[in-house]
Amino acid sequence: MNLRQILLSTAALVIAAGIAGRALPQEKQEEKEPILKMSQVPPKVQQTIKTYATEAEIKKITKGDVDGTMAYEFEIEKGGRKSEVSITPDGKVLSTEEEVPLSEVPEAARKVINARAAGGKVVSTEKAFENGKTSFGAVIEKGGKQSEISVTADGKIVGSEEDIPLAEVPEAARKTINAQASGGKIISTKKVLEDGKTVFAVVIEKGGKRLEVTVAPDGKVVDTEVIKH
Repeated sequence: MNLRQILLSTAALVIAAGIAGRALPQEKQEEKEPILKMSQVPPKVQQTIKTYATEAEIKKITKGDVDGTMAYEFEIEKGGRKSEVSITPDGKVLSTEEEVPLSEVPEAARKVINARAAGGKVVSTEKAFENGKTSFGAVIEKGGKQSEISVTADGKIVGSEEDIPLAEVPEAARKTINAQASGGKIISTKKVLEDGKTVFAVVIEKGGKRLEVTVAPDGKVVDTEVIKH
């Protein structure tokens, strides 16, 4: 599991923005990607990764799909910190993720994180770069629950995720969720914000399977996936 998955852990964040109506269920599972040697990595990728870490600091190399783009993923341990770098076959850096202490988060972003964590505590923080943009993520523990938040350097919240009771879900979305769960039971409900859009991600146990259903506030099903154990 990569750092971003830790901070924004549910697949509900993989939102098919702009898709209306019901999506067909898809099987959701973590594929066992083969571990590669540096010699199996294209020269252009090798050249790029050398600017981030030595071969000794690279702990794992895999090749897989990163948000629809094929990339080589490097897990790195350097100076006591863990990081990840994803690079396309032509040597372009697709994304980076790095554990950082809260003290290294820009002041504006740090204020937002501390405000969200008031009455609780910040469990971990990271610096992420993706699609040409840098953000800072934090896992917060408060009231016996964990939530996640992603903030830009100037303090704008660009992503969040938190457990909420079903009663707090808007009526239209709640009706859809209850209809989807008919004959089964609701395991968890999360409120998710990404790219300025709010959705509700629900895990449902039904017919011996677990489904993850993502619903918009107006009740439209955005995504449905089968969770395979």
